[in-house]
Amino acid sequence: MEWLKSNQIQITPPKRPKKITGTRLASVLELDRWNTPFKTWCAITRTYEEPFVDNKYTIAGKTIEPKIIDYLNKVYFFGGLKSPTDIYGEDYFEKTWGDFFPNEKIFGGMWDALYYEDGKISSVIEIKTTKRAEDWTNGAPEYYAIQAALYAYLLGVDTVIMVATFLDEPDYEHPEKFVPSAENTIIDEFKVSERFPYFQNHIDRAIEWWKVHVECGVSPVFDEKKDEDILKELRKNTITADANIESLIAEVKL
Repeated sequence: MEWLKSNQIQITPPKRPKKITGTRLASVLELDRWNTPFKTWCAITRTYEEPFVDNKYTIAGKTIEPKIIDYLNKVYFFGGLKSPTDIYGEDYFEKTWGDFFPNEKIFGGMWDALYYEDGKISSVIEIKTTKRAEDWTNGAPEYYAIQAALYAYLLGVDTVIMVATFLDEPDYEHPEKFVPSAENTIIDEFKVSERFPYFQNHIDRAIEWWKVHVECGVSPVFDEKKDEDILKELRKNTITADANIESLIAEVKL
């Protein structure tokens, strides 16, 4: 690893980089306020990634999401909704290794559910559990909408249905008791072609980013403040290349 004067680092291009998933696409496009392009590059190239630690928020999300799918299927989709388990089986992660798009070289990831009409995929469903209802005042935040739009693009459909379920503090303490309802769950449906009429430009930009930063091994410019924690680790010359199934499962279920 070589530190460049341009506030970038140079590495040997990885033989098995991780893909640009929906969450990573938002970061690549600089639309994710929680992650930087440099941090995402470190994960994709396996240069460094912070170890995953489950917390009450991630546990609540994993516990409540199946409940939301069941609720949606009964109230809105009348049996037309299919989860990854419905399509791949109980051990779907082991079968797919967390990537539902194995034929794609650059893009991948996992959708939450799909809606079928007349035997064909009609919509992509993306589910979020949150206590930040204020973020959804004007519909799904951009970085979430981009995530679902990527999966719709890869599946060749135009409709995205964003689902937000708002939790209170007791729900995080006892997610097994949570019951989805019209009072705590909202739906924001949009057409990719309408919300992102130039979505192909996003795809093209991500492909170019991949060529420059992943295939050539040169990082995006890092920010000493925003990327402080990662930079500290990299400057210790500690590089994590953990690709075991436990860490992969933790990663995709964020």
